[in-house]
Amino acid sequence: RKLWIAGGIGPMNRTASISPSVERPDYRNITFEEIVDAYTEQMRALLDGGVEIILIETVFDTLNSKGALYAIDKLFSDEGYAKIPVMVSGTITDLSGRTLSGQTLDAFYA
Repeated sequence: RKLWIAGGIGPMNRTASISPSVERPDYRNITFEEIVDAYTEQMRALLDGGVEIILIETVFDTLNSKGALYAIDKLFSDEGYAKIPVMVSGTITDLSGRTLSGQTLDAFYA
């Protein structure tokens, strides 16, 4: 029987969409580039280790998930890693249908 090796990544402990400071709503303690770099490092290690599926999991911020997807796309296109399936698991917090950071499911999907 066929078995698959999956590598899970996430979530990060920082968000690009919400300020950690109530007094400074424009402040972010992480940049998109730092998110991409962190996910690139993790996914490169998983790919080098032989995973056959990448799972970007428990995402509560759509911008963070886009950083992860951008990172894996760069690894496939720029570094020559073979393309493998990528799955994304998002967190919807309540009946409003929004993520923890307040984004809608449509925004998550876009």
